[in-house]
Amino acid sequence: MPDNDTYLKISQLIEDLSSVHDTPRFEPHVTLLSGITDAPKVALEKTRLLAERTNPLRGALTGVEYLEYFYRCLFFRTNESEDIFNLRHEAEDLFEHSGVNPFIPHVSFLYGSLPVFKKEAIVSALGDRFLGDFYLQKLRLVRTELTPEHWEFLGEFELLCE
Repeated sequence: MPDNDTYLKISQLIEDLSSVHDTPRFEPHVTLLSGITDAPKVALEKTRLLAERTNPLRGALTGVEYLEYFYRCLFFRTNESEDIFNLRHEAEDLFEHSGVNPFIPHVSFLYGSLPVFKKEAIVSALGDRFLGDFYLQKLRLVRTELTPEHWEFLGEFELLCE
């Protein structure tokens, strides 16, 4: 989860865009690993262990991009730091869950299916005002079945290792 200032700015952007385009609302985040199949209690314990041995990470929102995928309709690309990739590999090992999807560190801010011209208009309107450094200070475990309004928060842990 991004630091509080970044979280609040992107949350407001998500709220504004979802109101205009009638798209789902969700919390800003960087998906570290998806498709976890462990029982919730086991997954929470593994998430806690991972958080305890992980330093807070510095990241950067480096650009605005879009794809033809519902969950990557519009997103901020993040820097591809060694730390975030190392954390992804640790998570894959801990959850015994590798090779699920290619890891593309990003922070989505619009889910949905919009035509390219609308996406390009949004990208143009945003410019670079959201770009810059941010911190990842927490690991959150969320059951992401169905659509965002059905997602279930399971737990959150501060990144503690220093």
